[in-house]
Amino acid sequence: MAKRDYYEVLGVSKSATVEEIRRAHRKLVRQHHPDVNKNNKSSEEKFKEVQEAYDVLSDEQKRKEYDQFGHAGPNGGDPFGGFPRNPAGGRGNWNAGGASVQDFDPKDFSNAGDFGDIFEQFFGRGAGGGGARTQSRGGRARGHAEPVAPARGADIEHAVTLNFDQAARGVNLPLQINRDGRLETIDIKIPAGVKDGSKVRLKGKGQHVHGGEAGDLYIVTSVRPHEQFRRDELDILIDVPVSVYDAMLGTKANVQTLDGPVTITIPPGTSSGAKLRIKGRGVFRGDEKGDQLCVIKIIVPKDLDEEDKEVIRTLQAKRPVVL
Repeated sequence: MAKRDYYEVLGVSKSATVEEIRRAHRKLVRQHHPDVNKNNKSSEEKFKEVQEAYDVLSDEQKRKEYDQFGHAGPNGGDPFGGFPRNPAGGRGNWNAGGASVQDFDPKDFSNAGDFGDIFEQFFGRGAGGGGARTQSRGGRARGHAEPVAPARGADIEHAVTLNFDQAARGVNLPLQINRDGRLETIDIKIPAGVKDGSKVRLKGKGQHVHGGEAGDLYIVTSVRPHEQFRRDELDILIDVPVSVYDAMLGTKANVQTLDGPVTITIPPGTSSGAKLRIKGRGVFRGDEKGDQLCVIKIIVPKDLDEEDKEVIRTLQAKRPVVL
């Protein structure tokens, strides 16, 4: 079956920006990831197809080659693949209508103008040539091949969804990625302190390339909201409901933290919105540790009868609150 157009696979136009391609990739990865669609062969194939398309379109050079040559470009396709090979693996003689065509050498095209430029794309400047320098249009020198740095493998970007506590304190996870054309599982370490949209770079964990440096793996994190906690940089906030009586008289309360329950003291006269600090129980990042802030929410009684109201009026008259 013929491969689908990579732009079609990601659902973007050929003029799509790098950011549009990344957004489309993240959406499709979440939709077809094997962890989400267990034992679903169709989704697994789509996941591979999406990763292959992204590997090409996210790389500037590969995308340029793909736009010019189609699937033959970035996948190492042979632009002269229709030419028969001899048994030794080289390009032997072949016959078209009785005319024998011999092996060619790129140096034969060093003065071939535009046609020579085409061959430079495949063989490099000065390929097979000697030491002499020749001039082409515009005076561009040819002949001496410049040293070419080894190719570098493509980077991989992978989305990961974390629980609140995993993002705050870090976690080790097994991750299934499409690398070098196959699915494999690797163990990754998410450092403490990441948040929505953080990028974690894992050097050398991207695509491999023969004779060159491996690309990098970028983990893009998404953090699920917590039913009790919320985050302010390195601090974690939690609402603590307290009755108006306990707020006036003072009390102790059990408060949940990421490390388990902690007992805090609520001093007499505490107002609603006051923040009581628990040191070192917040988000970790490197050597830093945030705090947990307990935000007091005062609860007042409802459905008071006249006797209750009279008691409160008496107290109000005796101890008015200065605003």
